Amino acid sequence: MAEEEIVILEADDGISELESQDEERQDETIEASDNQDKKKRKILLIIIAIITLLLLLLVATFLIFNQSQTKKVANIDTHKIAQKLIKKENSSQFSPSRIESMIQKANILYETGEKHKALKIYEKISNFNEALSFYNMGVVKMKEKNYKEAIQAFKKAIQNREQKCISAINAAISALHLGDQKLFTYYLDLASAYLPEDANAPIYSYEMSLINYYRNFYYEALSTLKHPNSKFYHYEQKYLTSKIFAYFHHDKDAIDALLSSNSPHNNLPLGLLYARNGEYKIAQRYLKKAQQHTNDPIRVQMARALVENKLGELKTAADLMNDSLKLNKNKTLSTYAIHVTLRESLFDVNLAQKDFEKQLFANQESTYALIFYFAPYKIFNASQGIEYTRKGSMNIYLDKLSSAQTYLKASSTLSRINLSISKGIKEALSNHIFKANQTFKSLIKSYPEHAILHYDLALTYAQIGNYTLAYRHFSTSYHLDNTNYLAGIFAIYCSNLIKKNATKLTDDVKSSIALDHTLKDVNRYMSLISLSQNNKFAMSRWLEESKKTDPLNLIFDIIIAHKVSNANLFRQNVQALQALLPKDLMSNIIFFHMKNSHKPIKEYAKAFQIRFKNNHLNLNSFYYGPSIAREQFTKLLQISGLLFYERDALKAKIPLETYDRQALIYTLAYLDIFTHNFEESYVLYNKLIDDYNQKDSKTIFLAAVAAIGAGHTANAIALLELSKLIDPENFESRYALGLLYQEVNNFAGASIQYIKIGDSGFTSKYFSFKIKNN
Repeated sequence: MAEEEIVILEADDGISELESQDEERQDETIEASDNQDKKKRKILLIIIAIITLLLLLLVATFLIFNQSQTKKVANIDTHKIAQKLIKKENSSQFSPSRIESMIQKANILYETGEKHKALKIYEKISNFNEALSFYNMGVVKMKEKNYKEAIQAFKKAIQNREQKCISAINAAISALHLGDQKLFTYYLDLASAYLPEDANAPIYSYEMSLINYYRNFYYEALSTLKHPNSKFYHYEQKYLTSKIFAYFHHDKDAIDALLSSNSPHNNLPLGLLYARNGEYKIAQRYLKKAQQHTNDPIRVQMARALVENKLGELKTAADLMNDSLKLNKNKTLSTYAIHVTLRESLFDVNLAQKDFEKQLFANQESTYALIFYFAPYKIFNASQGIEYTRKGSMNIYLDKLSSAQTYLKASSTLSRINLSISKGIKEALSNHIFKANQTFKSLIKSYPEHAILHYDLALTYAQIGNYTLAYRHFSTSYHLDNTNYLAGIFAIYCSNLIKKNATKLTDDVKSSIALDHTLKDVNRYMSLISLSQNNKFAMSRWLEESKKTDPLNLIFDIIIAHKVSNANLFRQNVQALQALLPKDLMSNIIFFHMKNSHKPIKEYAKAFQIRFKNNHLNLNSFYYGPSIAREQFTKLLQISGLLFYERDALKAKIPLETYDRQALIYTLAYLDIFTHNFEESYVLYNKLIDDYNQKDSKTIFLAAVAAIGAGHTANAIALLELSKLIDPENFESRYALGLLYQEVNNFAGASIQYIKIGDSGFTSKYFSFKIKNN
């Protein structure tokens, strides 16, 4: 919530209102008296004039002069009027707007003979007017943030014995701004001493609330704020109530207090409170309103920039920061400075269980990752190699040696490619994804026009989580062979993940499918495309179709059933997938969650321990395989309390590994993040980069995550710059880099990264920020 001090900026309007009511009643009495005694007035004036002329010529001259200048009053109980005026003046303080009428009333008393009492009022009015000037001067100086002169003005107001409590409170606040704790305490004690004098004043409870608030007696302040002795300063009291509730993190009560006071000044604190509560859309709305009514546009714009950041509207956030820089002549922005952190949700066990299903089936990246996990690798065309050999032999028989050599060479080349592809597929099917990726990557250099090779290489990249390179090779595979519909569809998925416009590609793939008359109107390929467009109707039609039972069809049906809330088909397909792949880690994870998602976290954790600890599952996909298996199994280990146990087992396994130690180190480094062993994780990721030459964008990014956890901010920036350079579409790297630049006040550098991401709704899985205490 906004850190604003509560000050009384003007003489109390409420007091003015009370005085106004008393004066109106008094004026009515005077007017009634005039109507009743109009005739008597003239006689009385004549008598007074004669007596005055006889007694004292000077007094008579004075009275005659004033009779021509003032309203004539007869039969008025002047003693009673004087007592009323004195009583009211003593029981309340004047406001500047009433000084003129007080002077007029004093004139009446003087003219009607109550000179002594009139002179007392003149004296008090004179003193009050001087005090009011000092008090208002103090307020002006506070507004100008000239707190030293403000204190001097309030000191003079106190010395004139007017506005003493209010002046002392404001002097204390001014001292607080100056950082003078001793002076702050002095004036706060002085305000407490003067407070009883205002016991009958309409703002007594508010003054008491302010004193308690600045003494850090928040509960006592709340008590008087909730039971005010008047309605005056309604907005200020509601604001202070909200501020105290916000201090105790009772955000709902704080919001309710502000909403009960309808003021445009509430828009900023309401926006901040809703933002702190995670309701960013509502916060955005209030902060937009606040921009229309503010004397501090930089503050409002920077607050809104942070909210837009949370909403993934990063270009808008960058624009707001840049506008604030233009408004600030010093070209630095300390308002709402941030500190970059890892997301708390990464380590929250309760949240991990609560969001497990949502993240698995509702999150776009996880949904696509499931499809990539169960997607088939494509094998070579063996019949084509045999055909080339047959044609070569035939040409030898026909004595066409040149043609025979061409066919036999093609057959030999194809055989070598097929043998290497077979090796890569074997590595992939045994979940050694990094090994398979290296195999396919080395082949593509020699055979850049091989559509199947591009597809298989792309699938390894997709399973690793490098969607930029996956998109590149999927799209290449499709363009080399436009009957490879899965390559085209998976290219569309990857383009969605890297925020690349896929309209043209989608139209092209759909056209190719439509021209294939061997396919039914409702087919797997068109239905898979409908997933990228979130077309639930088209997906539902596929769900009702009879189809081949294979892993890709089953996982797609599971995803559709979850999206359309068909619990029966969801359960049936999950069971079918687990039955088809009984030892597969992901099929068992999905099956386990389906059976236990309704259980409390302790029972859920116990059920996981029973099922996975001694179930002889194939954990290769966790140790060596696709990212989704590693990430989802890590979450379940975290929920069940087995994360440290598995980390120890993995550390013991690494020295014994001879075939794929690189993958095990990668998995251990990942687990280290979630067990808060950031320093070890940072060292292991650097080992992968330096010793194993694993310089893909995601590995370098995770090294930066570990660096942030370990407190190596400068190293994190360097790693993120490298990750972004390798893969410009790695938005996680760009976002983290933007946050780190913003933390060190490099707003230009932060803006560049945010603008590249754009208003895409991007949300980081790993990074967040907190607002530093100003």
